[in-house]
Amino acid sequence: MDWEIKNVTVVSPQQVESKASIFIKGHKIAAVGRHIKIDEEVISIDCNGLLAFPGFINCHDHLLGTYWPRVGDRRPYLNWLEWDNDLKSSPLYTERQQIDSQDLYQMGGYRHLLCGVTSVQDHIPHFVRELFGKEVPIRIISKYGLAHSVTSFALNWGEGIEKEHNLAKENNIPFITHCSEGFDEETIRSVETLHRRGALSKQTVLIHGIAFSDSDIDLLAEYGCHVVWCPVSNLYMFSRTAPVKKLLEKNVNVVLGTDSPMSGSINLFEELRVAQAYFAQAYGQKLSEKTLLQMVTTQAARAMCLHELGEIAENKWADIVLIDGDPKDPYQAFANMDYEHIRLVVLNGRPKYASEEFIQVFEAMKIPYQKILVAGHRKIVDGDILGLLARVRKAVKFHKILDFLPVEPW
Repeated sequence: MDWEIKNVTVVSPQQVESKASIFIKGHKIAAVGRHIKIDEEVISIDCNGLLAFPGFINCHDHLLGTYWPRVGDRRPYLNWLEWDNDLKSSPLYTERQQIDSQDLYQMGGYRHLLCGVTSVQDHIPHFVRELFGKEVPIRIISKYGLAHSVTSFALNWGEGIEKEHNLAKENNIPFITHCSEGFDEETIRSVETLHRRGALSKQTVLIHGIAFSDSDIDLLAEYGCHVVWCPVSNLYMFSRTAPVKKLLEKNVNVVLGTDSPMSGSINLFEELRVAQAYFAQAYGQKLSEKTLLQMVTTQAARAMCLHELGEIAENKWADIVLIDGDPKDPYQAFANMDYEHIRLVVLNGRPKYASEEFIQVFEAMKIPYQKILVAGHRKIVDGDILGLLARVRKAVKFHKILDFLPVEPW
């Protein structure tokens, strides 16, 4: 389907262009600007000045762990394993285990879609994602080398740090691992271990980093590594998070991840607010809205080696989020957005989720949709989210409320 989104304010971390149009041809953006000439008749949508952002990229989650509420009675923890032991022994975990794994994946996908996230990195062995993640309504980032973490008690994911890192370098994909997530002696030495094993490079993406030392940060800067910052999860589990100011000052590429809602944020909105509030409290400075936007667009695309994403530009994949906000301050509108402000989400050139005023667009494109209320706001979605919630509630045998899916029939 070829179509045009017109009269929008196109926002990137670098610039803002008002009264612009975006011409979508297939799954790509064919043209962007104020004076686009289209030689064919296409569906054209006047969006009345809505703000157009690239689809947001979440650089860390565990979709199989999509459930609620958070677990953790012995915080702060020494490391991830202590928390995982509490999770596995909790009644909530037993409750979650009654739900089909494909439905857990779908819940994770819808959790992000409702916030404008179009791509998510699901940190799990590839065979698990391939088995259960087929029906997820957003893009799951699937090409990466992985290790669970960098200690003797790491889960046995992947083919080993050296082999997975070499695979990433050979194929220009990220090598992703949890790193410095805790305070035991092995975890504290995680960056040193990766350095000794030759696994630091521009392919290396390290999740969490709460125990990074100054020398660790120097190594990450030297090798061009990336760090996924998960402030909500870190502060909940450890009462501490990564030394993000030092990382930014050393020009280390920092991106955002929500982690599983069983330890992390309800949604991207919460992650953005906590990131900014923490930075102000910890450092007495403002983390700019432009920097936050980079963390989920351009910089996230660079960390994940997804050069087709992260910008609204010609020949990029057509992942687009329209939000309602003040065009005079679009970056603040981004930082303050909530469910009500998400007006249209496009994935690979196809509308996936929208406010009610876009019903005619879905119908013109022959996209089946379901009418829902999201936090009380009228929306439509490509997919059966109400059926999903019904299956989950049937599995657990009560009317489960999930704060990250505030959905009911319209």
